Amino acid sequence: MAEKRQFFDVWILETNTVYREVPYTVVTDWAQQGRLLPDDNLRPSGTAQWMKLSEMPAFAVYLPQAEPFQAEDTAEALEPVHGDIVVHPHPGDEDEDVDMIPLIDISLVLLIFFMMTAAVGGAASIFDTPRANYKLISAKPEIVWVGIRRDDAGEPNYSFGKGEGDKGKEFARDRAAMLQALATELNELAKENPVEINIQADQSLPFDVVSEMTVELVKFKRQGKIAKIYGGVREKEGS
Repeated sequence: MAEKRQFFDVWILETNTVYREVPYTVVTDWAQQGRLLPDDNLRPSGTAQWMKLSEMPAFAVYLPQAEPFQAEDTAEALEPVHGDIVVHPHPGDEDEDVDMIPLIDISLVLLIFFMMTAAVGGAASIFDTPRANYKLISAKPEIVWVGIRRDDAGEPNYSFGKGEGDKGKEFARDRAAMLQALATELNELAKENPVEINIQADQSLPFDVVSEMTVELVKFKRQGKIAKIYGGVREKEGS
């Protein structure tokens, strides 16, 4: 079955510019290149409701992410630097500005405000999730994953499980039954604290399938049962 090409309207807030009918692949490229920010808005072409890029897992996973700051990096940066700096003046330099070359530069730590991506080891290997240049891997045993796989007829099949290595519960094409079972599971898991959800969706699925699932999960989030919703990706080969 031929897949419909997805187009989106892109609203860049900084310049207050709207680009209409931008292909999905172009939007993901813009996100990875830093041309789009987490607060910029998107919507499927032909629809009325705008959504922030950071609230759409299918796109938020393509935003660049900073490398985790390591404790040893901090210790090394705080170590004293020994040595004499010898400056050799040249004629005519008295009236010129002095070039200041910093010995230690720790000012390149980026603060990124958007949804982190997560890939649970056991579940990620089952689904053909999108590839991205940047990802953070979460192997938390308590994270719950929702799987959406495309069957031979091109229809989405639903499942969910918990933690690494769990094959999950299969519900075929019955999304309503899966959501009902997930609601029951969340009632137990979220008694003490809300849980984290990772959406593992085949990259060949239409965007609407993932978007509709995200809307359903946001309902649980508003009920206080879900803390965060992630979008699963795999690292690009050679990255």
